[in-house]
Amino acid sequence: MIMDLHTHTRHSPDAEPDTVAERVAAAKRLGLRYMAVTDHVEINRYYPAAYYHAQETEEFVYDGEAVFRGSAAEAAAAQADCAPLTLLCGVEVGQIPQDPALSAMLYQDPRLDLVIGSVHELPGRPDFYFLDYEKEDIPALITAYFDEVLRLAQTDCYDILAHLTYGLRYLPNRADYDLTPHLPVIDEIFRTVIGKGKAVELNGSNLKAEIPFTDPDVSLIRRYRALGGTYLTLSTDAHATKYLGYRMDVLEQLARDAGFTELTYFRKHRPILVPL
Repeated sequence: MIMDLHTHTRHSPDAEPDTVAERVAAAKRLGLRYMAVTDHVEINRYYPAAYYHAQETEEFVYDGEAVFRGSAAEAAAAQADCAPLTLLCGVEVGQIPQDPALSAMLYQDPRLDLVIGSVHELPGRPDFYFLDYEKEDIPALITAYFDEVLRLAQTDCYDILAHLTYGLRYLPNRADYDLTPHLPVIDEIFRTVIGKGKAVELNGSNLKAEIPFTDPDVSLIRRYRALGGTYLTLSTDAHATKYLGYRMDVLEQLARDAGFTELTYFRKHRPILVPL
């Protein structure tokens, strides 16, 4: 098993109370070669709720700074004694375009090996998980989502573009949604990522769903490859140790099916290729 570069520990508000040490032990049992700890930091709520004159709710969780402080310290300390596993210190930064200056500051933290850039929500809206889709104009919502992902791709505050199709993840009839109208902006996202020397993630979080799928699906990974994409990472997006490496064999085969013979990890923001 080569890599799992998107995982969450006890520091992420929506994860199980697993420590980095527990995650490292599990990775060694699995024979995982590269693992990154990437706890959630929603950059638009980086400080405590009082800073924004707001109140914390289930939909809006604040104080990403505390998450980052705890996660980075624990992951960096564990790096010294985890061989043969290579443990990478990372962070998942949500909504980078909403505060690019703060995102840039975080990106420069000397402990970090990699930053995953995500769009979990649109400006002024809750996470896509919490939306009432019966009240949404779905095509307009997904158009706005991909426009925001393009804005993220155009920044320099990430190494890996996470779960490209997250905005579709909770649609009631996801399998029936036609992505064709969005392909021009998706291609522009891919070209931007490629031009900046960043990576695209193949995220298998929902391989455990009743109807399994990946974000994005293999057709879009093939499209990325055809446009010249070189850097691809694999992840389970595990929020619990039991899902570390879950169905990674499927993700590795999908990467091969898309034409990749190498995968990528990042050390101090520098891409490193490993055979697939």
